[in-house]
Amino acid sequence: MKFPITRESLQAFDYTKDQQEIKEEEIEKSLELILQHLCKQFQQSIPSISKEKKFVWRNIHQIKQLSPGCSIGDMEKAVYLPRFIDKVKETFVGCDIIVDPLKTYLIIDWS
Repeated sequence: MKFPITRESLQAFDYTKDQQEIKEEEIEKSLELILQHLCKQFQQSIPSISKEKKFVWRNIHQIKQLSPGCSIGDMEKAVYLPRFIDKVKETFVGCDIIVDPLKTYLIIDWS
């Protein structure tokens, strides 16, 4: 529920829909926070990786923590991974974004 709110909005209020919107906002904030961490690690690593022109990010497991019922080593259930990869592609424009088949790490390649 967003305030200020009108009488009409209150009359049409749907609790289930409101809770779903709140959950989506929380997921979006979490994905943004994880992306900020990735960018910070990238920035700190750039002096040592500038010759390779590749950055390997090994914290991809943070994404699966957002997915309900997703256990360690079960990245197939990480439903938010595609959304996160899209955010990485928007942040690292023109770079190749590669996720290994086991989904244990992500590579940003700008070679």
